[in-house]
Amino acid sequence: MLTRITGLLASAIGLAAAMALGGLALAQAPTPTAPPAAACPTGVTLTVSAPSASAPSSVSVTLSSELNIKPATAADPTSFHLHYFVDTDATAAGTPVPTGNPKIIHSASTTQDLGALTAGSHTVTVVLGQFNHVACDVSGSVTFTSVALPATGSGGNFGQNSSVLPMAAWLALVSASLMVLCLGVGLRTVTKRG
Repeated sequence: MLTRITGLLASAIGLAAAMALGGLALAQAPTPTAPPAAACPTGVTLTVSAPSASAPSSVSVTLSSELNIKPATAADPTSFHLHYFVDTDATAAGTPVPTGNPKIIHSASTTQDLGALTAGSHTVTVVLGQFNHVACDVSGSVTFTSVALPATGSGGNFGQNSSVLPMAAWLALVSASLMVLCLGVGLRTVTKRG
């Protein structure tokens, strides 16, 4: 039994030593670095077209040169993507474009649906960015007037959400039906007594 315990102890010490040495070897290995982002292109122009009657909430972008446009999630350091700033100031060249702002759309598409827009004037500025969201000095802007479009989903008011009117109509119908039912029961009760 002592031999068995000694063997287990030796195995445990050997395993601990191997892990320690392996850990040292891993700690001493150089950390891989991400490849640098492709330099922002020079001499490229970007034009933004206003929405059309057939796509009233979409803008289109035309680039003067072919670029490797991919979503940022592709993590391709040689790629670029577009940032659509809807009624908000664009980020300066050389600085990171914020993520998580609903007024800034990060996209690999040159035709972008902006979602439901309120009636009135809107300005959309599109900025080319590196895969790591750093803004390049390539941008374009368009200002246009929009009519209010129905939003998708819930919430809003009668002018902005087409789903509110059917719900209001349904509630009115249910209320009217309940009133007729109560009136009918009340009349029947009165008729039976009389």
